[in-house]
Amino acid sequence: MLELYFNGPIYTMKHDNETVQAVLVDGNRIKAIYQEVPELKDVKYIDLNGKAMFPGFVDTHIHLVGTGIALRGVNFKDDDDIEIIIEKIRNATENMDDGSFLICEGYNENQLDGYKITKDDIDAITDKKVIIKRVCRHAAIVNSSVFEYFNINDNVADMPGGHYEKVDGMLNGWVHDNAMEAMLEVASIEDEASLTGHVEYAVQQFTQAGLTGVHTEDLAYYNDFKDVLNAYQNVINKDNPFRLNILRHTDVIEDVVQYHFDYNDYFRPDAMKCYADGALGGRTALFSEPYSDEDTYGLAIYTPDELAEQVKKARDLDINIAVHMIGDKAVEMVLDAIEAHPPRSGRDRLIHVSFLREDLIERMARLNIICDIQPMFVASDFPWAIERVGTSRIRYSYPWKSLLDKGIICGGGSDSPIEDFRPMSGIAAAVNRKAAEDKSDGYNMVEALSVFEAISLYTTEAAKVADNISEYGTIEEGKIADFTILKEDPFKVDRLQLHKVEVAGTVIDGKMIYNAENIN
Repeated sequence: MLELYFNGPIYTMKHDNETVQAVLVDGNRIKAIYQEVPELKDVKYIDLNGKAMFPGFVDTHIHLVGTGIALRGVNFKDDDDIEIIIEKIRNATENMDDGSFLICEGYNENQLDGYKITKDDIDAITDKKVIIKRVCRHAAIVNSSVFEYFNINDNVADMPGGHYEKVDGMLNGWVHDNAMEAMLEVASIEDEASLTGHVEYAVQQFTQAGLTGVHTEDLAYYNDFKDVLNAYQNVINKDNPFRLNILRHTDVIEDVVQYHFDYNDYFRPDAMKCYADGALGGRTALFSEPYSDEDTYGLAIYTPDELAEQVKKARDLDINIAVHMIGDKAVEMVLDAIEAHPPRSGRDRLIHVSFLREDLIERMARLNIICDIQPMFVASDFPWAIERVGTSRIRYSYPWKSLLDKGIICGGGSDSPIEDFRPMSGIAAAVNRKAAEDKSDGYNMVEALSVFEAISLYTTEAAKVADNISEYGTIEEGKIADFTILKEDPFKVDRLQLHKVEVAGTVIDGKMIYNAENIN
């Protein structure tokens, strides 16, 4: 039956403040839009009762499986007391099998007055194997049992793109980037059944947050990539629709490309993913000048020549590249590699681009690239980021407005489970540039976005990042009927209250997948 959504406001997102009075849906497509509510026969009228309807919100950078694991497992993301963390570890390992690993998520020393847990702290609790991922997921703390399992001792040397922290020549338990990934490759084995459970739970939480789709990167971390793809298909289908753009990690890209997978309206193949540097929190983001609070420039995952080879690898497969980069030097290296091996078609994707320079923004605009930006990074990284990089680099930190003003397409992502995946949290951070509880006026507010620009990150800009603006991203006749319905109008609430705006309903493929307000 045809369905007519009315009594909005209904924002098309084609232009700032553009609304329509009613939207007619036929199956999974928008059949017509109206500036007055029509009288139609054989149509189900769906009264929004004043709630605000938007094109479906899409997160352009997320780790779906990782989010499911974090939501269902041991997570320290909200813990600000080391005793709580210790107790969680003690409880989780009490009856754990000796052969298993306990993998915990979300540790953040910035919430613990800077207290940096070490292997000695974990050793005092348990002799079971424990790996605690820092919230950035570019570093982890492991205990002595883990080092013993991998035959790693104080004489270990750093590996390419990986670092073992030592104090006075002795391992303190902190491992960074590739050193961490080598351990997780063994410790994070999941079978198809458990992966399906993680995917199912994460997708349920995403739709309740108003997401109609995400761009995810999961294929290189959980034993066999085919199990991950099967888990997607076990959960997502016509009866339970959700949309995935699937980024494919460089470590598995050739095998994934050759593997026959049923890509369709719910699963779309996307770029090849690799990393140029690490993270700000662990001081492995790569800068052209040293950190202000430690004499290091960060960590390059690849040499310039190796990075160029990664780009060429993608070109040989005739696909675009998507690269993680935080520091300005990492961005510079990636742009050099792209210039050396330009794409034959499509656009390359720069992920995070947290710290830039004016010259880099100019180069990015000329290269016609797209960006995944994470507004919640501002809320999480300030004010401590100022101490880490110094005041001189703050002007082009998280420079979302500068990017948009140069015409660079920017999709809004959370990088969940690193950050809150609720789009309204990201929208609030893009507008206010601070955490909700922060009493300051915001940080580097010259880069603050308007509410319209912030919502665009998850609608029109997200559709452009996916190169499917002809089907998604705005409410227009002929487009797919994916909608996010909010309990309040974000254009009308106080900007400091944006993070409190809740989701009333989520429509995917014309189906009301989540309905918190009995919309009918």
